[in-house]
Amino acid sequence: MIDLDGIDVKLADGTVAIQGLSWHVPPGTRVGLVGPNGAGKTSLLMTLCGVLPPSAGRGIVAGCNLGDAKERKALRGSIGLLFQDPDDQLLEASVEDDVRLGPLLRGHSETEARDIAKASMARLGIGEWGQRIPQRLSLGEKKRVALAGVLALNPCLLLLDEPTAGLDPRGRRDLIALIGSLQTTLVLATHDLELVLDLCPTVALIDNGTVISHGTSAEVLGNPQLMFDHGLEVPWPLRGNSAGA
Repeated sequence: MIDLDGIDVKLADGTVAIQGLSWHVPPGTRVGLVGPNGAGKTSLLMTLCGVLPPSAGRGIVAGCNLGDAKERKALRGSIGLLFQDPDDQLLEASVEDDVRLGPLLRGHSETEARDIAKASMARLGIGEWGQRIPQRLSLGEKKRVALAGVLALNPCLLLLDEPTAGLDPRGRRDLIALIGSLQTTLVLATHDLELVLDLCPTVALIDNGTVISHGTSAEVLGNPQLMFDHGLEVPWPLRGNSAGA
């Protein structure tokens, strides 16, 4: 699903956000993407969904060449990205209108888009929210609506940027249950390392724009020296089993 070899990515101001990054994610994998602030996690997600083009190296995502502008544009219809702040992707006056916007833009008729939206909303347990105003929802509710909009596009790869940020314990539990029920390749970028342990069998640690370590979540997150060197801490469920703990 993801095959990156030595890619560099520059931001509009010339800043090198990703450098020499190689990473391979098979289809059907759930992988956590962790690292300190400024490590390049969000830039990597934006690269994977075709928004940021690589300036060097080779990248293939869902069969599309990241170095080709036409293929990057086509890729955006196959990748679902859930932003950290749901207000960045909730645009319409009602929940149903927001969820059906993506299918409409993909060329579905009004009737088809409405049916797709209703099915996606029902899947996330918000089937009765159709006429609610997104901007008046709680943060957890907004994230659920935003996720319904993403899933309405039936993506083959789902990218989540800090999905539990700002949620209270109940909202966090509910969102974890929703994400855990999804059957798609998933990349979860987060500082919530316990979330990674709950949902992702494997993890990639990124710092300074490149992947430092990739392996099972227990191996990577349970390595105290590796975590310390990159500004992180071993999550508490692994502390009793960490080497040197």
